[in-house]
Amino acid sequence: MITAEELRQLCSNKKVFVWGAMIVGQGVCRSLERIGAPVESFLDSSPSLQGRSALGYTISKPDDVFESVRIGEGIIIAASGHCDLEIGDCCERAGLRNGQGYFLCRELNDIDPSVDVAGMCNLRCISCPRGNENIQPAKGFMSAKTYGKVLDKLLKEIPLLGSIQLYTWGEPLLNPELPEIVAMTRDAKVLSAISSNLNYSKNLEQVVVARPDWFKVSCSGWEESYELTHTGGRWDVFLRNLHRLADFRDSLHPEMQITVNYHLYKHNIGEDYRRMEALCKDLSLIFRPSPAYLYPADAVMEFVDGKEISEAARRTIPLLMMSLDEGIAKARERASLPCPEERCFPINWDCSVRTCGVFFRPFIADNFLETPIKEIIERMRKSRLCIECKKRGIHQFTGVYLAEKRLNDTESRRNDTAT
Repeated sequence: MITAEELRQLCSNKKVFVWGAMIVGQGVCRSLERIGAPVESFLDSSPSLQGRSALGYTISKPDDVFESVRIGEGIIIAASGHCDLEIGDCCERAGLRNGQGYFLCRELNDIDPSVDVAGMCNLRCISCPRGNENIQPAKGFMSAKTYGKVLDKLLKEIPLLGSIQLYTWGEPLLNPELPEIVAMTRDAKVLSAISSNLNYSKNLEQVVVARPDWFKVSCSGWEESYELTHTGGRWDVFLRNLHRLADFRDSLHPEMQITVNYHLYKHNIGEDYRRMEALCKDLSLIFRPSPAYLYPADAVMEFVDGKEISEAARRTIPLLMMSLDEGIAKARERASLPCPEERCFPINWDCSVRTCGVFFRPFIADNFLETPIKEIIERMRKSRLCIECKKRGIHQFTGVYLAEKRLNDTESRRNDTAT
């Protein structure tokens, strides 16, 4: 693992390009800023991001900087939780070498913590464990005081800590102390990321005032189709709050990146897709469509093992664009690859730690504040759950679905005709 001082020296007198403009890449950028190694720009292969900016830096095409790196003027850091090895392959094909022209983010920091500051959700989405798991853990909120202790410990044990996701399975806006939590993270020069269903907004303005870096909004349709898979949500509330969020950004925190993660199902890829894409353009939001999948991995493993899954999970399966069987088969084709979920370090609202970020249960540590991170990670990697997940090829399951999939007009109109 590269130390902070080694990284500072490697980046000295070079243009530093961070390849990956989403959470992991922005977190790497924050850690570079914290050690005094300024970034030149982001790179990203996604057309939806190119030409935009993140954290005040432009997002460019990777091809535009290869020559600068080849002649020794620049250096690339591949910063993606699921695609850093693919980025490394692209760099190699461009004539760059690991350790000279580029580095992988896992060589700087192999942990991306998430802190579920709200251990509850206001929706019951059928593709999410909050809606499809019959046994739910205890509910509650992490206080700002406790979060401060968690943040201090993370910084002490992970010197190149880049980002903290303030969510896992809960709705962070429900936590009344979220504005203070965001402000504490910003003061520590660590990237703060929020994900919300925007069906609750009591403290939305105060949260934006606290200046989070990254705000992800989940959406899965338009009007009636939205309410089918964002189960328990109300379209009118979501739409109103999405406009409010964009207005707050414009007036209070223009640098905040808002990404709409549009979950593609069979029922929402026609006119619904086109309407949401147009709305994102009008509100200057980043539109990121990708196929929905069944969560959590607990349900996927139960399906693979032929066990009974919940009624809500069963209702999800026929709605998926990529069938569950196809997703599992594709994951198994990639089974020899390292598990991207090993970067996840999911801390629960009560400071217990889950064994894996994509599993709803079990827990591997009772109290993060009393257990060294290295010890927790060792427990995770040696756990029966981790071994069995890899044995079945499920560790690659989420990566099969996460790639951005933008539909052309012909595809979306074909769906209108079919329905």
